[in-house]
Amino acid sequence: MITSILAGVLGGVALTSSIWVYVERQKEPEEIDLKGLIESTIAIHEPASNLTEPDLLETPCSLEYIEQAGNDLLCREMFCRMMTRGIDAKASGAECEQISNVQNKILILETCQKTESPESCISLFDRRL
Repeated sequence: MITSILAGVLGGVALTSSIWVYVERQKEPEEIDLKGLIESTIAIHEPASNLTEPDLLETPCSLEYIEQAGNDLLCREMFCRMMTRGIDAKASGAECEQISNVQNKILILETCQKTESPESCISLFDRRL
């Protein structure tokens, strides 16, 4: 009895596997988009030029996004980081870090105000590890 159940289960597995292999072999091979592959490879290897594209600021600096977020800190930080790239950099990493710190502090304060003990939550984030 157990042998026939085991044989049935193994036969089902073998049949399912065979059908799956047959179906996979009948599929047409996918065409590779060489142009897209090359462009994505270039994008991976040229991050500095991609980080200086002004259209990256389109969404975070839009009026709708700023109103929704309640501040323009993401726009400021991204613009600052964009200005640190290249030979003619107009901003330093320290300036961008200050903007990021303000943004992080606001997020910490807003998040901790929702907890039962805001003071201990804030002190947890203020600790340097």
